[in-house]
Amino acid sequence: MKYQEKPDITLKDIINSGFIKPNISVYASINENILGKINIEGAIEIKIDGIKKVFPFPSGAARAFTKTSVNGWKFWKIYYNDEFIELAELKRKYLTK
Repeated sequence: MKYQEKPDITLKDIINSGFIKPNISVYASINENILGKINIEGAIEIKIDGIKKVFPFPSGAARAFTKTSVNGWKFWKIYYNDEFIELAELKRKYLTK
């Protein structure tokens, strides 16, 4: 599958800067039992029905669960500096560093 999205900032950019480490867990904002990880390439890896799927962008991984268009930067959160924050907040912190 070819993705047409051309994001301004990617999770890989954030990892490459050292802002977060690869293989950090991500949790769905709607249900913390839905989880995955951000791999070294900045893609989100999740399991659906026991099958590992890899999504290059947060929104694709979110759509896999919601079956509808959703902002993946708001759907996913991570545990960062002793609190859960949405990827959107992580991106904002990264851009203002």
